[in-house]
Amino acid sequence: MLAGMLAIGLAGSSASARPLAAIRDRGVLSLCAHANALPFASKTQEPPGFQIELARALARELGVTLQVEWVVSGIQFRVADCDIVLDTIAVPEAQAERRLELSKPYQRSGVGLAVRPNAVSVARFEDMIGRRVAVQSRSLAGMLLGQRGVRLASFGYEEEMIEAVLKGEVDAAAVSPASAGYFNFRHPESPVRFVHAYDSEPELRWNLAVGLRRADAPFREAIDAAIDRLVADGTVEKIYTHYGVEYRPALGR
Repeated sequence: MLAGMLAIGLAGSSASARPLAAIRDRGVLSLCAHANALPFASKTQEPPGFQIELARALARELGVTLQVEWVVSGIQFRVADCDIVLDTIAVPEAQAERRLELSKPYQRSGVGLAVRPNAVSVARFEDMIGRRVAVQSRSLAGMLLGQRGVRLASFGYEEEMIEAVLKGEVDAAAVSPASAGYFNFRHPESPVRFVHAYDSEPELRWNLAVGLRRADAPFREAIDAAIDRLVADGTVEKIYTHYGVEYRPALGR
C-alpha cells in the first residue's frame, strides 16, 4: 500500500536520468520513504524500518551511502529527488504508467487474513463467506470479498483492523503480512494468526521489487546483482525478521 502511494506520487516527475556513474561519483543513493510508517520506514524511531535497512544494504553493495528523502504527501512525492522506491509491486505495466522501472523481485507478498489464534479452520478467503471481515475502505480485497458474499466492515488502517479481530468485532482482517507480522512482534502477548490466503488468489498476490526512477541500464544491472547477493547471503531475510515479518522468496526467482 505504502509503495503504491509512493509510486503514484512519483508519476509525472520531470527529473532527468541519474545514471549509475553519477550516483557513484556523488557517492549517494537516494530513497523515497514515508517519514512515519513503521515497519516500513520512520524518520524518528529506531529501528528505522525494513525499507531503510534494505536501502542501506543496497547502498553498501553499490559502494555509496544512503540518503533518504522523507515524504508524507502527494506533492512531496512528485518533487522528491530520489533514485529508488522500495516495496514496489512488481507489475511492469502498472509501474510503466508511473515511470518506474523494476528490479528483480526480492519478496513475495499480498493480502491475507489475520485471524484469532484458535481459528484453525481458516485457510482461504472462501472460508470467510457469510462471516464478517475487516477491509480497508475501497480496497481491491474488499471488492473481491464482497463479491463472494463475505460481510465487510470498513476501516482506515490495518492495525485497527487487527485489533478488531482480537476484540471479537470481526472474524478476520484482510491485511498485509508485514502489518500482521509487525503487530505480533509488538504484541507477543496477544498475537494473531496470519493466513497466506493470497497464495491461491492471483489478484491479491504479488512480488515486491525496487522501483527504479530515472535508471540507466548499468544502474538496473547493479541493483539486480546487489539483490541477488543480499538474498543469497540471508541479509534480506534477516532484515524482515528483525520486524517480525516472514521472508517469503519471490515467485519466479
